[in-house]
Amino acid sequence: MIDHLPDDPTQLTAESLTSLFRDGGLAPSNPGVEVVSVTAEPLAEGSAFLGSLARLNITWADPDTVLPNRFVAKFPTRDPGGRTVGKMLNVWAREAQFYAHLAPLVPTPVPACRANFISGDRAVLLLDDMYPASPGDQLVGASADQAHAAVEALAQLHAPFWGSSRTSAVEWVPGLDAPGTSEALGTAIAASLPRFVERFGDLLPDRGLGWLHAFVPELGRWRDDVLSKPLTIAHADYRLENMLFGSDGDITVIDWQTAMFTGGATDVSFFLATNLEVDLRRSMESELVSAYVDTLVGHGVDVSATHHIRDDYEYAHLWWMGMLANNLSSIETPDERSKNLFETMLTRLYSAAVDVDSGRFCR
Repeated sequence: MIDHLPDDPTQLTAESLTSLFRDGGLAPSNPGVEVVSVTAEPLAEGSAFLGSLARLNITWADPDTVLPNRFVAKFPTRDPGGRTVGKMLNVWAREAQFYAHLAPLVPTPVPACRANFISGDRAVLLLDDMYPASPGDQLVGASADQAHAAVEALAQLHAPFWGSSRTSAVEWVPGLDAPGTSEALGTAIAASLPRFVERFGDLLPDRGLGWLHAFVPELGRWRDDVLSKPLTIAHADYRLENMLFGSDGDITVIDWQTAMFTGGATDVSFFLATNLEVDLRRSMESELVSAYVDTLVGHGVDVSATHHIRDDYEYAHLWWMGMLANNLSSIETPDERSKNLFETMLTRLYSAAVDVDSGRFCR
């Protein structure tokens, strides 16, 4: 059904949308609905690196149609480097599976999915637009209130799955527990390092770059450490622009392309180290890690299963140094904002790693 669609979601027609809504794919079908007109505008340009998004305003033939009028359409990115990374991480199939099987189990609010199709490298999601909620700005950085809300929402996401065995509903979720994961990722990251250093090395401390090169051959040891502790379902791209903040402070989490089984501290590391301005992170780091742990315990995680989280958080900075080296070395920055965002993420991350001496985990 989707192979004939354009690769730009702003080019969706009323006829194609009618077909998508009626069938639903992996989402519930809506037989009999009809779209008579649609207006579309690009969305999240310069911040959605593995997806191409558009906001749709729809007029229904029947004004009593129970579906809303505002949606977000999400297609795979058209950037060649982004498509290479997306294929390697299988992100479009992962997000399709998330909305089909995992979204009903996740306590964190997510948008309702109205159409969900996947065919090879082509994918279509039609999600409810959560307006007037608006995304955070990772380049500006989280406010103190946003940071607290985000780590508490993260713990609420992690707690129900903490240390649980895989059930049939989530056996499809990829994770660090899959055989060969560290070998495949280690090979990919090692191959990306020359390009990464060429693009970003001048921005980053020599000490941190040394840790990056030392960590990549030891990625398997980090993985073994993670697997020795409780796993959970992590978002794995938990950043401000994947969070929609309502006027009451509630958060809706979007962009589930990288959901995976791993240690919860990997999400905490990515959020605090790349989404907070350096001075704010330094002043709030201990407080926010404690808030995450307290929220886990408040949602049923045994306190004895949380004692390792601070060390795991500091160790995970090295993981993200490796993953960003792999991902950002390939993805182009078509505008000044995306360039600044990449550079800001990296400089914040390396600052966080140096502050806690993450290199101590390298042998």
